[in-house]
Amino acid sequence: LFSQLVLQMVAVGEETGRVDELLQEAADYYEREVDYDLRSLTAKIEPILTVFVAIMVLILALGIFMPMWNMMSAIKGN
Repeated sequence: LFSQLVLQMVAVGEETGRVDELLQEAADYYEREVDYDLRSLTAKIEPILTVFVAIMVLILALGIFMPMWNMMSAIKGN
């Protein structure tokens, strides 16, 4: 359940009598790790979402302009 780092920190904390301080350091370490993972995930998802939004805008634009182009070609054909 816990990593070797946390287990070793708890063991050292028990020996030195500073379990609370070492657990706080472990919590800070994991908080930094989660922050880094979130920033990394955000950096990976952002381009994907940008492409998705661009595709949605393209679909909406084509949905508006295709009927107009069809009407113009029908008018020119008659």
